[in-house]
Amino acid sequence: MPLTPFEREVLAWVFEDYEAIHTIRGDIARDLGRSVSEEEVGAALLTLARAGYVDAFLCDSSGFESADVDKHPVAELWFLGNEAGLAEDERG
Repeated sequence: MPLTPFEREVLAWVFEDYEAIHTIRGDIARDLGRSVSEEEVGAALLTLARAGYVDAFLCDSSGFESADVDKHPVAELWFLGNEAGLAEDERG
């Protein structure tokens, strides 16, 4: 299934550092010139994770630990693009 333009926008934001909904929502809204909800960003991140383009993590005082997106609320997760995501982003 091809990615939507919004999913591609979200994907572009998760390559340089670990990102969570609250760390990129405002930047995406600014880039798109419109309001962007937390739910919209969360849904895109879940789609990207399930497609294998980003990896999900939980963050605590000891650092980042790999996490299953289907076992944790998306608002608690952090995401980082992986090689498959980079290849998809370049194909975009």
